[in-house]
Amino acid sequence: MMMKILGAIVAVCLAIFLFYQAHGMEGISLARFGYILGAVVLIVVTVIIFVPEKPDEQE
Repeated sequence: MMMKILGAIVAVCLAIFLFYQAHGMEGISLARFGYILGAVVLIVVTVIIFVPEKPDEQE
C-alpha cells in the first residue's frame, strides 16, 4: 500500500511538472499537446487506481 501511495504522489508531481512545462511554451504545438495529454493521463490513471469500484446493485 505504501508503494501505491508513493507512486501516486510521484505521478501527480510529474503531472504538475508537465503542466508547468506546457504553460511555458509559445503557441500550439505537438510537444505542448503531448505535455498536456501526458499530464491528464497521469491524473486520470491515479484517480482510477484510488477510487474504489462500487459493487453492482442487482434488484
